Amino acid sequence: MLPAIVFDMESMVSAVEEPLSELMRQFPLHDVIVMSRSIERALHADLSRALEEKRKHDRCIVFLTTYGGDPDAGYRIARCLRHHYKHVRLMIPSFCKSAGTLITICANEVVIGDRGELGPLDVQVMKSSELAERSSGLDIIQALQAGLDHVQQAFRQSLMDIRSGGRLSTKLAGEFASKIAVGVAAPLYAQIDPNRLGEMQRAMRIAHEYGQRLDKYSHNLKPGALDRLVAEYPSHSFVIDRKEATELFVRVLHPTQAEVDFCRTIWTVVETESGLGPLIFTDDPSSKGELDGTESEEGLGEGGETATSADGHTDAPA
Repeated sequence: MLPAIVFDMESMVSAVEEPLSELMRQFPLHDVIVMSRSIERALHADLSRALEEKRKHDRCIVFLTTYGGDPDAGYRIARCLRHHYKHVRLMIPSFCKSAGTLITICANEVVIGDRGELGPLDVQVMKSSELAERSSGLDIIQALQAGLDHVQQAFRQSLMDIRSGGRLSTKLAGEFASKIAVGVAAPLYAQIDPNRLGEMQRAMRIAHEYGQRLDKYSHNLKPGALDRLVAEYPSHSFVIDRKEATELFVRVLHPTQAEVDFCRTIWTVVETESGLGPLIFTDDPSSKGELDGTESEEGLGEGGETATSADGHTDAPA
């Protein structure tokens, strides 16, 4: 658990005033949205309310940090952004995993900082035998593939050994090898619950269907990229950095200097999932940026100071 840190909204607004002004000069007629929270229904409700009250333009820059969460909520958040904005530029300064990657699909431009990373879209489902513990939707699929590979190897090896070690015909050797392979496969596949397998496949279908719908806004996914995100990465935590992302998305950009400077100022908010946001900033002089949603004690340091390293430099992405 992160140590409790006093969050001072007024101090943060004061600290970001200059880099925010520069960001808005570089991106005129854009709203700026900062979210550093788990993807859940509460965030969707908070974002919807905030945009209804404070949205000024039809273009936005979203700074998103999240470890993931509910894919249904991720879909609603992405649709909410596209309902209010005709152009979404999504900046990833740090972690943007799982359901966060789903939101990324709706963006016209994906900006990934030097420390930014996406993750696969394999949906996490509850374990029936564990309390509040989730497993990847890919677990059983990968187990089936591993079992298939093992059985095929057993058949090939048995066939070669039997054929080369005696005078049996290939047909008869194949029959013996098949019986050996069946003996290997039976106990492995007997452990797989077909109902659980169906549940996993449905969970993966959810991510695929949501991804298809969100890509209709941006057309930013390359052919085959959605299938790769859903099923081809080996683990839920697999790192998809900026270089890897260029193989999946059409428009993947480096952050501008104004975006880097803004991230540096709010780094303690966006470095990890701090529980803060949505923060909405517009170029309205009366708008100072307000916090909507669950307020957390994790986030900015006391007095709104940004985190610094031992040598006194700001610990922020380049």
